[in-house]
Amino acid sequence: MKQLAVILMSYWLLACGESVQTNPQLQPSPDSTQFYPTASFFENQITILPTMKKKMLVFHTKDGKKDSTQLSIATFQELVKEFIAKDITDATTKKHYRETIFQDAATNSYTLSYTAVDTTVTVKGMEVLLDEQTNQVKRVFIRSVYRKGNGSIMEQHNWNTAKGFQIIRSITNVQGYTTNELTEVRWEE
Repeated sequence: MKQLAVILMSYWLLACGESVQTNPQLQPSPDSTQFYPTASFFENQITILPTMKKKMLVFHTKDGKKDSTQLSIATFQELVKEFIAKDITDATTKKHYRETIFQDAATNSYTLSYTAVDTTVTVKGMEVLLDEQTNQVKRVFIRSVYRKGNGSIMEQHNWNTAKGFQIIRSITNVQGYTTNELTEVRWEE
């Protein structure tokens, strides 16, 4: 529990910083580097998944209370727009990130990692796992921290192309009280 409190406080302090701070160990990727177009990928998913006529279910957990229902296309699209909003590929944003590429023989994947070199940006990091043979997206992980009022919000957006996605939020108010929310969407394979 103490570790969670320390992690949450660290994220909160990062989110509260007013001045631009860079990690001296990391430098941004060169301007010519092409980041993976995650916004285009998610926009494509908004178009493709509803046409596949797969049953989509949403599970929501907040304050220990669980709820589930079938997901409407409109709600699905709104949830995916949260992923699109985390795009870091435009020229004004990508200058705050460093890209690294790792080939993972165990999973037959390439992992494209984007790490914030500017601690004041909202999206702190992103990983895109591509299939080694097809270069198709297998998974996407996006970590964000931002302030809202006097509190802070930590988010983890996880996308699994074959199964669904999750949005995990930890909302910490000024007194240090944290509320956790989980929204999970699953569709038939």
